[in-house]
Amino acid sequence: MLDLHCHTIATPHHSHWTPNGLIAAAQAAGIGVIGIADHNTTSQVAAFAAAAQAAGLHFIGGVEFDSAFNDKLWHTLVYGANPNDAGILGLCEAVVSRNHADAQRLLEQTHAAGHELPSLGQIAVDRPANLADVAHALVRDGIWPGQTGVDPESAGMAYLLTNQPEAYNPLSVAEIVQVAHAAGGVAMLAHPGREKSVYAIPATAEDLAALAAVGLDGIEVYYPMHSPEQVAFFEQQAALHSFLISAGGDSHGPRDPFSPQPAERCSALLARFGIDVR
Repeated sequence: MLDLHCHTIATPHHSHWTPNGLIAAAQAAGIGVIGIADHNTTSQVAAFAAAAQAAGLHFIGGVEFDSAFNDKLWHTLVYGANPNDAGILGLCEAVVSRNHADAQRLLEQTHAAGHELPSLGQIAVDRPANLADVAHALVRDGIWPGQTGVDPESAGMAYLLTNQPEAYNPLSVAEIVQVAHAAGGVAMLAHPGREKSVYAIPATAEDLAALAAVGLDGIEVYYPMHSPEQVAFFEQQAALHSFLISAGGDSHGPRDPFSPQPAERCSALLARFGIDVR
């Protein structure tokens, strides 16, 4: 069994897996192949690889990048790349620097329009404000309207992405693919069927064809929020585009369960990293 999509203490604010904790829990769940993919950082890959090796588990290190393609937002997984590769580290830094630059521009525009954001200091405590923080404050302080059907914390970004999409400049999937390949890794689309307001819109056949054309290696077919119909669709698309198949539960800590899948379902991906499950 495997689960290739777990987050560690390196994912900011809301992930709690430590090396020994994750590996012990994976063993208890009968998982023999475990993977991590923190948001926009590879800082914990070496520590978790060492813990997995000591426990006799197969391990695949990765990173999950915030990204965009064809006017939609995606999360792009990169597996198997050297975690210290200059290109990969450059992408990690670019996510942060671009986001903070976008936040600063939006903040300057807000001040130029004569508005203050008193709640921003309560949202971004002891850290620089990111774009989502500024957007959240714009709604919380009554400058932007709330969004129907969207939780208050996400309403600001939902408004921005709908009304000012040019204000957000994330990495493109295409540039991630290029860097991943140069670093010896593969690029996979995370949870392509997940739906979360404007943050996540399920991938269509047209989306996947366009992503295949820029070199995307695969998709995360098996994911807890995917319906049986979505799984069947993504299996068909994987066959059509010769995509590698991944699987993961997106666990962020001990209270967040794994989603183990038979390792054979991802045998082609595992074989890329020397793991034979036949």
